[in-house]
Amino acid sequence: GDTIFVTIPPLQQLVSEITCGDFTIEILVTEGASPENFEPTSQQIAKLNDAELVFSTGLINFEQSLISHIKDSERVVNLSEGIELIAGSCSHHHHHHHHSHGIDPHIWTSPRALRTVVTNAHDAIIAHYPDSVKYTEATERLLERIADIDNYCATRIEAAGVEAIMIYHPAYTYFARDYGIEQIAIENDGKEPSLRQTTALIERAKEHNIKSILRQPQYSEDKVRAIATDAGAEIITTDPLSEDILGEIKRVTEIICSR
Repeated sequence: GDTIFVTIPPLQQLVSEITCGDFTIEILVTEGASPENFEPTSQQIAKLNDAELVFSTGLINFEQSLISHIKDSERVVNLSEGIELIAGSCSHHHHHHHHSHGIDPHIWTSPRALRTVVTNAHDAIIAHYPDSVKYTEATERLLERIADIDNYCATRIEAAGVEAIMIYHPAYTYFARDYGIEQIAIENDGKEPSLRQTTALIERAKEHNIKSILRQPQYSEDKVRAIATDAGAEIITTDPLSEDILGEIKRVTEIICSR
């Protein structure tokens, strides 16, 4: 049928824009669910086998096992092709799940990585629907918007002199790399910080003048409260798995730049 699947919410809007709303775009891991310990249902697997294309970052554990469920693995598109990947500490062993070779999967939180993601998606769509000039035009408009956001982030971060961002679970690794700042993660390898690590985190928050500590909706605010209180920082919720990922990236930039 005229259905395209994406594995996570941030890919939905991007693919929808490229394809001008011509397809129903279904998300495997819906908003609010955690991709780390996700298993597709048999209903989802049946739908995946009917889909025109399946877009995946190719980096999250469940995405790698998807190929085994899909008869025609050609239709599974790995959107991380061509992105310089970062080794990650974010390996989530605690659910017998870990990302391939400890690669950090969060490519969708950096505008620069998203340029490649969008180009890869466009190329796969055009390979299937070669006559669709409008998909190329829509992609060019989307790439312009991403370039504007990239420019905004780079300019704001430099002007504000931001050195680091502090977040519960390390979801802005590529963003931090691309804008030359440090991402300080409170949780590492799925483990809470020890008392000694907590003290060190408070020191670093003060040293980098961090006024906002980010936390994802999947994690309780209690996990960051002690650090925020002692560092005199505000706790702000950010959802790196938001469908409106470009809006979220811009919002995170505004938060870390307003001091």
